Amino acid sequence: MASKPKKKASKPRKRAAPAKRKRTKAAPVASSGHARLAKVAMGVLVLVALLVAGLIVFSPSKDQTTPTVAKVAVPPVVPAPPPEPQVEAQQAPAGESAPPVPLPTLPDVAYVPDLPKPTWLQNAVQTSVAPGQPMIAVVIDDMGLDRARSQRTVDLPGPLTLAYLAYADDLLKQTGAARLVGHELLVHVPMEPGSASTDPGPNAVLTTLTPEELTRRIEWNLSQFSGFVGINNHMGSKATSDRTVMAEVMAALKQRGMLFLDSRTAGTTIAESEAVKAGIPALRRDVFLDHDPSPIAVRAALLQVEKVAQRQGFAIAIGHPKDATIGALSEWLPDVRARGFAIVPVSTIALHVENNM
Repeated sequence: MASKPKKKASKPRKRAAPAKRKRTKAAPVASSGHARLAKVAMGVLVLVALLVAGLIVFSPSKDQTTPTVAKVAVPPVVPAPPPEPQVEAQQAPAGESAPPVPLPTLPDVAYVPDLPKPTWLQNAVQTSVAPGQPMIAVVIDDMGLDRARSQRTVDLPGPLTLAYLAYADDLLKQTGAARLVGHELLVHVPMEPGSASTDPGPNAVLTTLTPEELTRRIEWNLSQFSGFVGINNHMGSKATSDRTVMAEVMAALKQRGMLFLDSRTAGTTIAESEAVKAGIPALRRDVFLDHDPSPIAVRAALLQVEKVAQRQGFAIAIGHPKDATIGALSEWLPDVRARGFAIVPVSTIALHVENNM
């Protein structure tokens, strides 16, 4: 087989030398002033973009509603009244009098007149009593018939309360003398007793009278003298237990502004309660002084009066112009005052009762 011809060894090739790069000249750098302006412009653009983005994000949508703020009622502020102008006193030069300072004008005040006092207060004898001092009113009934003993009673130190019978003689003179020395007056009105055999006297108030005659007799008894504070009953056990009769009596006293003292000649009396119902001052007797007319019994009764006055603050005693009674009172009245008791007319006790109801 024919051999292949041998290849000629090839000569190593020489590496081509790298081509030399051409150096290009760099563009000239912008000046420093232009660079700062570019940075500022870029910052402004960024801020504007941020503001626009914020407005887009936080702007309320059409569906959102503005929240409603509740309105709170605030009370109006009342300004304080301006201070009153003060008038300064100007000192006048020596030898000259100071000009008068004008006085402030006072507001008009409606005048309210005092109401008239009831008759019993107008005719009352005025007395003074210390606070807490026990009071005793001594009432002497049946005055005016026995002129001598009535005068001896008037001569006692007062003030006493003297109850004159409306049918006694010369009443204006007798009652005027009693008032002159400081005693208080009552009308001692005769009323029907429990016993039909006992005569209470002329123009007595009886349960058998017609309304017209009853009114006439009451008016007659109340018109025989003046200056009295009220009435009390002479006898009257039956009359003071009759509601119709007592209502008529109290109506007459109410009209005249008088008080009523219940002598309490019967345990069944309704006189005091009818007086209260009619709205007039009502009093009651506490002790009879001379139911037993002996001197010893009268003095014992006076001691009982003192005990009642100490217990309830006041006491009303009723006696008559009898020798034993007049004699006992003439000794007892100065002594009881010295021991701290006040001798007062019945009107003082009536006023005390009304003020403490």
